[in-house]
Amino acid sequence: MNLSLDTILLTLYYIGTAIGYVIKEILWLRVVIIFAGLCMLARGIIIQNYIVVFWMSVFVIINTFQVIRILIEKRPVKLSDDVQDLYDDIFSDMTTKEFVLFWKMGLQKELKAGDYLCRDNIESDELIQILDGTAAVRKNGKDVAKLSRGYFIAEMQYLMEENPSADVVAVTDVHITVWKHAKLMRLKETYPNLYNKFHLILSKDLTYKLKRYL
Repeated sequence: MNLSLDTILLTLYYIGTAIGYVIKEILWLRVVIIFAGLCMLARGIIIQNYIVVFWMSVFVIINTFQVIRILIEKRPVKLSDDVQDLYDDIFSDMTTKEFVLFWKMGLQKELKAGDYLCRDNIESDELIQILDGTAAVRKNGKDVAKLSRGYFIAEMQYLMEENPSADVVAVTDVHITVWKHAKLMRLKETYPNLYNKFHLILSKDLTYKLKRYL
């Protein structure tokens, strides 16, 4: 059976549209829609239906701009040397753009040796990560663990709504990043996918420490 070009283009349009209904990845969805639109646009030219040509041209242009926007958003961001290792070792589940967004939500602070980062059984509204220096986890007056660059502090308070189970004291001068719980909850509402990645990262950190020190 010989099919006309008109029929082939119409068939490709329907196939592309059908595939579009089952694709979840938005980039590929738009690519398929562009392909289907081009098929219908070409058919419109062949049958001289210029209303179809006009609207298919509009749809193709809109989706092409959306594809360009998505590709721009997916481009990795160059990270500064002072956080590159943290991203590689801890935050790599995030894209670099997500990491930059999350990182900017934190407030950096300097603490002196002997300062407390958190206190045993005292409620805290902060999640802390050590950037430089060393801190000790102190329970019943004894040091039970040492924490250094990259470790989170007071994550149990955030994840499980339980007060810290030990003191954490700066052994040396320390440089930390602090995220307020309220900001993290706004992140959950505004960027749920990013928040889920952050929550997984935090859970991994807590699980690792429990396995190592218990």
